[in-house]
Amino acid sequence: MDAPRITVKCSVENCHYNKQRLCYADTLEVNAMHGKKNAETSDETRCTTFVEHR
Repeated sequence: MDAPRITVKCSVENCHYNKQRLCYADTLEVNAMHGKKNAETSDETRCTTFVEHR
């Protein structure tokens, strides 16, 4: 089964994968913060795919 292909918006201007406010990473990883397994709100998550653009 193929993985879903979706458009991911990104407003993090200094991310290497952000091109014209869209994420161009081959894969995207989002995790709950603070080592937790669950999140109750989006504020408790973070994009761990982020790589600082230099």
